[in-house]
Amino acid sequence: RDTFLLFRKRKNFSRLVTKSGESNISNGRVTGPGTGTFVGIFTWLVDSKWRWTGLIFFASFYITWTLFAVLFWLICYSHGDFEMQDQGREGVNNGSVPCIENIRDFTSIFLFSLEIQTTIGFGFSRVTEQCGAAIFTLTVQAILGAIIEAFLVGVVFAKLVRTKQRAQAIAFSQFAIICQQDGQLSLMFRIADRHTSRIIGARIRATLVSQTRTTREGHVVTLDQQPLRVHPSGEDSDLLLLWPTTIVHSITVESPLYGMNEADITQAAFEIIVTLEGTTSSTDMSTQAMTSYLPTEILWGYRFDDMIGAKSDNGRPTVDHSLMDNIYPVATVRTTEDDGSEEFIPD
Repeated sequence: RDTFLLFRKRKNFSRLVTKSGESNISNGRVTGPGTGTFVGIFTWLVDSKWRWTGLIFFASFYITWTLFAVLFWLICYSHGDFEMQDQGREGVNNGSVPCIENIRDFTSIFLFSLEIQTTIGFGFSRVTEQCGAAIFTLTVQAILGAIIEAFLVGVVFAKLVRTKQRAQAIAFSQFAIICQQDGQLSLMFRIADRHTSRIIGARIRATLVSQTRTTREGHVVTLDQQPLRVHPSGEDSDLLLLWPTTIVHSITVESPLYGMNEADITQAAFEIIVTLEGTTSSTDMSTQAMTSYLPTEILWGYRFDDMIGAKSDNGRPTVDHSLMDNIYPVATVRTTEDDGSEEFIPD
């Protein structure tokens, strides 16, 4: 089989997906639809922490209030409104109409700018019809203020309804293990849902991503992907996450791992990326959780401890999540194509 041309000796093969499910891929020189600055800022705000979103929320309003206050001040200064207001307070009326009535200094103009954008409209200051520049600036601020409010409301709504926090309640075992299951050597890892609301229609998918693979034509494929057939405890791929479940990949002749021993796996350059998708029962929204396993995180000849204990006083079985990563050694064949006649127990 030429499948294992892809399993070269490891050379600085850093993980593609972190244990918490974050991508380590860096995208550069991206162009085309959906890659603009506006989309990038929106996505960054949705994915960022609440403190940064709140800071941008407040800063955007104060910056626009101050910016348009400066514009209105320049318009009033060039039109001579401050001299008119001073003369009016001194009882002198030369018949001139200011651009903005009842403004005295920058503070009063800042309050006027705030009233425009927030549509408070106290009515004390107003733009007159004598100054086209002030009228145009007022309309621009009103439109821009509505756009900013809609944008920020969209960000807050997207953060509230996103399922990232729900996905963080899904736990994967720190290590994957290889041992015999029902007479078949199998790769296994464990998954548990620690949230009170349940995930319905859960599906699990595992993909083996190798650093390189050489095709029969001699072409080198970088980051080649091969699906791994997985099933929970010997059944199909539909998951019932009411309790922790062990996910099994049987290492048959069709498996990319077939024919390898413990040393081969430890020295290989690949990563197994696991994806769980389902629908949250409380919100009816889809959620996704990811993790990955490097060859050094695959332990040969071990089995997971049982997490489900004896029934409690009220008759319910108890799940001890502190045992999520507990393992113990078991007798296991030495290679993935061993007939089972030679076994070993790890130290």
